[in-house]
Amino acid sequence: MLDILIFLFGFLFVLTVIVFIHEYGHFWAARRSGVYVEVFSIGFGQELFGWNDKHGTRWRFSAIPLGGYVRMRGDKDPSGIPDAAAVNEEGSFMSASLASRAFIVSMGPIANFILGISIFAVVFMLMGKAFTPPVIDELIEGSAADQAGLQIGDRILTVNGYAVDDFNDLRMYVAESPGRELMFTVDRDGRVSDIPVTPARIIDECRGAEYGQLGVVSRSGEVRQLGFGASIMAAVEESYTLSLAMLRGLGRLITGQANKGEMGGPVKIAEITGEAAQNALDERGFIQFLILIAALSINLGFVNLMPVPALDGGHLVFFGLEAVMRKPLSPKYQEWIMRLGIAFLLTLIVMFTFFDVMSWVTSPC
Repeated sequence: MLDILIFLFGFLFVLTVIVFIHEYGHFWAARRSGVYVEVFSIGFGQELFGWNDKHGTRWRFSAIPLGGYVRMRGDKDPSGIPDAAAVNEEGSFMSASLASRAFIVSMGPIANFILGISIFAVVFMLMGKAFTPPVIDELIEGSAADQAGLQIGDRILTVNGYAVDDFNDLRMYVAESPGRELMFTVDRDGRVSDIPVTPARIIDECRGAEYGQLGVVSRSGEVRQLGFGASIMAAVEESYTLSLAMLRGLGRLITGQANKGEMGGPVKIAEITGEAAQNALDERGFIQFLILIAALSINLGFVNLMPVPALDGGHLVFFGLEAVMRKPLSPKYQEWIMRLGIAFLLTLIVMFTFFDVMSWVTSPC
């Protein structure tokens, strides 16, 4: 029973933190742009408890703790659908300048990136960052690397044109490419050459997932504690790497080449965060829990910048069209497009949730 409570608490805690930061980004930008925020809600549905701040904003916790929203003056509902009648209403979102509206919308995802980078930076300063050169120190006989002709001492420079600065970069590129040929650029005793490598396809029946495996080991790594500036730079690089990985994953999903179990919905996220929370009682587990929060926050920021109606990226597309046409798109058309976007997102959530549940039900473990 205690494990189940920790599991649920971990999931809800992580979700609440990253959603709060996202919505606070919108809230902070709105306040500084002269837009009145009517409601700041953690969760949806019936209010459980709340209070009004000195500016009149209602801060509340609601019955369904699966997200949150900021409702500004002129919004029809929590999804941010604009009300045409609010264009001339003082303090409304629609009455703000184009630059202010773009600033308000973009600050949600930006706040998520700031949270992720901050967590990474703190971890790198206090606990250190592992640096493992992408050099092959051990080669498993008969592995994908061995069959491709890689050798001990080889330094991997790039994979499919992507720079490899650390062994973890190599591990990531290989893991996301089971059974697909990759072009390695290798430095062997000062001679640079290209070697095609096809990672082995490994199937994890318990998690309902598959990943690529190379069959090499690097043993010359070290953990370095970084100073303030270096930790910030390393954290930005880590966030950039994660974003690129998500972009590649999105490309595989669109082209129908996504790996089994690569994409997940609320159930899979709950499973991952719940397991991390259960392991967070020791120091190593706690650090991994913090890193998970950072990664999920960056993920949320990245997803919200996608040009899909109802997401922040969709709003930014509207603003781009407004800048080009010198007038906003009709609120009526915006409303219809936003509703289609919401329907599309809900369909995706239901679909991924179904796949998550089926994977969990059919898992042999």
